Amino acid sequence: MTSTILPSPALPLVDAERLPDSCRTGPGVRIHAGRLTVGEGVRIGAGTTIVGDDVVIGDGTVIGPDCDLRAATLRLGTGSEIGPRVRVLVAERFAVGGAARIAPDVQVLCRDFTAGRLFYFGDGARVGYGGTTTSTARVRIGDRVTIGQHTILNANHEITLGDGVGTGSYLAIWTHGYHFGHGPLNGTEPAYAPVRIARDAWLGYHVTVLPGAHVGEATVVAAGSVVTAPLPAGVLAGGVPARVKKSLDLRPVGDDRAHEAVLGVLRGWRTELVWKGCPVEWQERPGAPGPLTVSLADGSHRTRVVLLAPDDPWPATPPPGEALAVLVLGDRAAERRPQGSVAVFEVRSGRLRGHTSPVIEDLRDQLRRHAVPCGDDRSFSSIEPEAFARLRRAAA
Repeated sequence: MTSTILPSPALPLVDAERLPDSCRTGPGVRIHAGRLTVGEGVRIGAGTTIVGDDVVIGDGTVIGPDCDLRAATLRLGTGSEIGPRVRVLVAERFAVGGAARIAPDVQVLCRDFTAGRLFYFGDGARVGYGGTTTSTARVRIGDRVTIGQHTILNANHEITLGDGVGTGSYLAIWTHGYHFGHGPLNGTEPAYAPVRIARDAWLGYHVTVLPGAHVGEATVVAAGSVVTAPLPAGVLAGGVPARVKKSLDLRPVGDDRAHEAVLGVLRGWRTELVWKGCPVEWQERPGAPGPLTVSLADGSHRTRVVLLAPDDPWPATPPPGEALAVLVLGDRAAERRPQGSVAVFEVRSGRLRGHTSPVIEDLRDQLRRHAVPCGDDRSFSSIEPEAFARLRRAAA
């Protein structure tokens, strides 16, 4: 990391020569900072403006073109991705953890905004829509939170989303509401109150949450619902207004059922790999699925994938030219530290250690798509199907 301290209330323009040699900037990039720390391998797209008293951009961060990022304290975690045309104006602190991905055309206007690791903010989402320059305009978001496209977070008062929260598109969270015809002189008080969504809750497509509402841990809110009052933990709720429909049984399943669930994810992955043009070998036998072997369409990155049952022996070290991906249900990864071209997916804990490659990242993305995310030190990527890739190449 290269650190440059330029103490000046005027926030001077930073000379490009002060950036690390590995940092790549497009034409028209402007950085005004009192203190600037830029990691290795950072890329900043053309026409982007960055302003802050204290700016830290982590290693490998990619900022798209035509962004405008302004905050007194600006923190972009390692490996973060900021899409084109993102607008940030935050009076105090704007901070996202490692492997965060903020999609194109997102806009953030509030006093303070923090989000944890592996945060995803969908296309066209906004923090704003009135009253978000107030002293109470704060947003607190945990780790592994996914917010769908075209979401509105109206943070006139604080909005808190716990770890693992997920939402569909067009979510709207409101922390204030009033109308001139319904004021205190007419016997009606305007609504001003914070909103809290507890960890692992899911808010479906087009859910609206009104001021003062709270959604409990691991609760699911059905699409199109309007949440007007607190909802307890571990329930399915829906309707206008949202009411509890039933309790959810969220106890962890046993190893046999978990093994079969992950095996089902691998079966679906095999189908997708064939569609993507990847050679796949898998001799699945009842009760003993055997290893799945896959490589890219050109034969590179050959990888053997093994799902270990609780009593299975640890697989042999891969030969030269082959990688090994081991999926385990418990803490068996402690038996062996990944060495060489070996990756270990601990599917219950979500840990991922060891080797990476396009094939391993595609497996990681397949697990994510089936709600079994592993690894939080980088964003997700997948192999593009050859049917699409060839069309891109034709006029590249």
